[in-house]
Amino acid sequence: MRAAGFSVLACGLALALSACSTYAPAPPKRDAFPTAYDARRLDPKPAGAAWTGADLLSAALTRNPQFIEARAKYVAALAAARAAKAAQGPSLTLTAEYANEAPHWGYSGSSDIPLDYGARRGTRITTANLQALQAFYDFGEAIWSVRTDLEKARIDILAANAEIETATESLQVRRQRLERVEKRIAAGQDARAVGLAAQGDLATAERRTYAARGREQAGRSALAAALGVGPEAVRDLAIGPVTLTPEDQDIAAWRRDAALSRRDVLKAVADYDIAENALRLEIANQYPQVSLGPGYNYDHGVTKLPFSLSLALPPWDLNRGAIAKAEADRAAAGRSLEAAQAGALAAVDAASAALAAAAQDLARARDHNLPVAQKTDADLIRSTDAGQTDRVDELAARGAMGDAVLDMLDARHVRALASADLEDALRRSFDPAETAVIEKALTEVGGVR
Repeated sequence: MRAAGFSVLACGLALALSACSTYAPAPPKRDAFPTAYDARRLDPKPAGAAWTGADLLSAALTRNPQFIEARAKYVAALAAARAAKAAQGPSLTLTAEYANEAPHWGYSGSSDIPLDYGARRGTRITTANLQALQAFYDFGEAIWSVRTDLEKARIDILAANAEIETATESLQVRRQRLERVEKRIAAGQDARAVGLAAQGDLATAERRTYAARGREQAGRSALAAALGVGPEAVRDLAIGPVTLTPEDQDIAAWRRDAALSRRDVLKAVADYDIAENALRLEIANQYPQVSLGPGYNYDHGVTKLPFSLSLALPPWDLNRGAIAKAEADRAAAGRSLEAAQAGALAAVDAASAALAAAAQDLARARDHNLPVAQKTDADLIRSTDAGQTDRVDELAARGAMGDAVLDMLDARHVRALASADLEDALRRSFDPAETAVIEKALTEVGGVR
């Protein structure tokens, strides 16, 4: 019987060990990543086809390092939630004893089996599920962060391209005017101060042209970073137009939705639930934790089957200190939730006010300043054709009209950025195609919602 018992135990241990996983090292390839990153390219599109926001977002969600990191952390959190369901394994102690009386040897085996039930098990599993839910919310926020970076990069590139074209034309006008003014000064028709003013206008036009080209390059770099590719991959990328905030927007309803459903708010809700579960655990820790201890003894010819019941007792204060801390943590989590909601509401309010101001500036530049400059330019062209004014005055009017166009482009740029900021505050894309891409990315990785 003794031999049979130990044979069964040995076979059980062998089978358990054969099912164990083996370790396989997987070191990161630091040296290879920079080269591979710069070598990345986007999938080609048909000739003449522009990249829409949805196209860029789909490409970014397969390459952007921050998105890939958030997805990996979410997958790890799901694995942790599954692992939390496994009960703690028993402990096993084997002993042998020799005595100088027959029979000489004695053997014993004892075990300790914690009982995994009740509030402790439920709290452990629920907390792991909530942590996986938080990782899912971080995953969603990473998607939205990538989308916002792409949108702002697109806005900057499109605005810079439009400004480069107009600024280049204005620069040529300023050069022509300076050449004519210098001829008039040489002929004694104008004072030197007029030439200095014309030179100042030309220098301003040059700075604006160079600045626009710099913003276009910076926008391309930002676009490449958001896509997760090197700068060469987007150097000649054709960018489609952005989708602006609809005129019939219901900001009040969207504002409330943001305060209730933004993922940073939902993460704060999960934080509160985790604190609530921690309090439940500390309440449960007031009571002893039960373990069973079946065993086997061969005591020098006598076989025994002992059985024990052990209790892990609570602290001397009956866990009141830990309970008080858990209650304070829960209260703090509630205040953090309110702060997250207040931050969401404030972000929407600020973005809405900025958008309204930008829309007014754009309307003033488009509907007042630009028409006035166009009328002045048209009047001077007619006067020049009639011989009533000089070509220098016509060029000055054309330069002023170019400045009015550039001011309108600046206002349009600010308005587009304000629209992107409002989308970011609401966590709501005004492009249905982008919304579909985001929803698809959120549902591709299964798990806790």
